[in-house]
Amino acid sequence: MSRLWITMMALTFVLLSSGCADKSVQPAPLQADTTSLYQALGNDAGVSAIIDGLLKRISTDTRIVHHFDATDIALFRERLIEHICWVADGDCEYHGESMEKTHQGLNITQADFDALVGHLIASMKEQHIPLATRNALLKRLAPMYSDITYH
Repeated sequence: MSRLWITMMALTFVLLSSGCADKSVQPAPLQADTTSLYQALGNDAGVSAIIDGLLKRISTDTRIVHHFDATDIALFRERLIEHICWVADGDCEYHGESMEKTHQGLNITQADFDALVGHLIASMKEQHIPLATRNALLKRLAPMYSDITYH
């Protein structure tokens, strides 16, 4: 018997037997995940904890802390929480300026930007935010790079 004949017989058996299957049994429909990114980040408490961790890291980073010398940290914290909530599809309204206007004159470099992003990632890890959720937030923030740097 040739190998081709055996393969054809096996394929015929599979096709015929699948025709006899009970058609009334249907797989359960896939349910769409209705969790928003904001919910996946832990809602207000989770986003607040992430931002608090970020601010703590910034405060001890000599590479970037000077960018915040003239910043009202309490107001900055409030606006950053609003912004992350808004970006992550939370039920929030962002009351701050545009990213470009906010960062005008700060001359933030790519290295500065990368340092802050590293701190954001570390803060999300500290809050046990899953990798996929971290990446989803970063994907939404990444397009703001050109509005933040070199102004």
